[in-house]
Amino acid sequence: MGRCDSVMDHYEVVIVGAGPAGCSAALTAACSMEPLAQAHEGAGSGRVLLLEKQPEIGLPVQCAEYVPVQLRRCVPWSPEVVGQEIRVMRTHLPDGEVVETAAAGYVIHRDRFDQGLAAAARRAGAEIRVDTRALELTDEGLLGRQGRREFEIGAQIIVGADGPHSTVRTWMEALDGEGVSAASDPPGLTVTQSEPSGARSSSHIRPQGVRETFGGDLMMGAAQCRVHLRRPVEATQIYFDPLYVGGYGWVFPKGEVANVGVGVCSAGPGPTPVEALDHLLDRVEIRPSDVIGHSGGTIPCGGPPPHTCGARIILVGDAAGQTHPITGGGVANACLCGQMAGRAAASAAVCGSPDPLEQYEREWRGYLGGVLAHAVTKRRMLSRGWTQNAIALSALVRQTWVAFPDYGRRTGSSRL
Repeated sequence: MGRCDSVMDHYEVVIVGAGPAGCSAALTAACSMEPLAQAHEGAGSGRVLLLEKQPEIGLPVQCAEYVPVQLRRCVPWSPEVVGQEIRVMRTHLPDGEVVETAAAGYVIHRDRFDQGLAAAARRAGAEIRVDTRALELTDEGLLGRQGRREFEIGAQIIVGADGPHSTVRTWMEALDGEGVSAASDPPGLTVTQSEPSGARSSSHIRPQGVRETFGGDLMMGAAQCRVHLRRPVEATQIYFDPLYVGGYGWVFPKGEVANVGVGVCSAGPGPTPVEALDHLLDRVEIRPSDVIGHSGGTIPCGGPPPHTCGARIILVGDAAGQTHPITGGGVANACLCGQMAGRAAASAAVCGSPDPLEQYEREWRGYLGGVLAHAVTKRRMLSRGWTQNAIALSALVRQTWVAFPDYGRRTGSSRL
């Protein structure tokens, strides 16, 4: 397979990955280009390109689909995006106690959500290419592939929004001449040391083991299925069980269906995510005939790497470890950090300076750094203290799960 000899297209900003982070970055970058160009004479119009490896944006859905109500204030979406409004979360502890807390938000249709953001980015002037993979970094930009055709794309700034197993992140590490060490905390970050229907999937997704290293490499393996509901479910349901090592199960309703899933982060032998999911389905009395389909994947839960910007590359979303280390929630952070990344990328491209990329690093860490550092502390507590004793595990969950007052209690310094 040879490289294409055609004239190389050049863009000021190329975003790899069209999830919430990438689409938000593309939308914001495209909207920023004209004002920036007017402020900098001779800067040109500024072209933005969004690449997505899947044939269709938003599919397959690999998300539990709950988002907090606050996201709607920052990211507009159509009414068709909302599957169900949520007001309450019920946490089921291993000792049998069920705790109800306020949790205003929505269970959304992620495919519609992503597609709506992508459509807005296109209207703002961004170009979109689907079924296109980013293969390698080049001197002028990157090498892409669509089908059997390879081609080079010129890019001043590259935004890596390509998920937890980010290709762009490996490029940035290579450019910087250093790997991202998970054993060290980011500069300025101090983390406290505290003690198809009718059948279930037969595939097993082995999670990575819990290690004494944090900072971007710790992943939670997740398995999920969509099910028909035989009766309405008004609240999101969270299940902790000794079998769901380092993680939890969930039932997130959206109308007549629900997402039922489990994430596990276990060390050594233990249930796979699919085995844990089978256990949860039995527990909540979901019949095999009610299962519509399956999905699965990995969720970064170790916090951000030391650096998320390089000479001409920035990372955002799961690629930047901006997912919450305890809940695994990442859509809201991805959208908000995507907006920051889009502004920074556009400004760096137009100004011809890396300074805005460094400002992006400071901005998002100033916004999220303390929250993520605290969550990493709680992740360490949960991982190290996990036990098969239901009473002891329940006490641990009360200290480390976001629904409980003790979650917010800080036992030491946790700053960025």
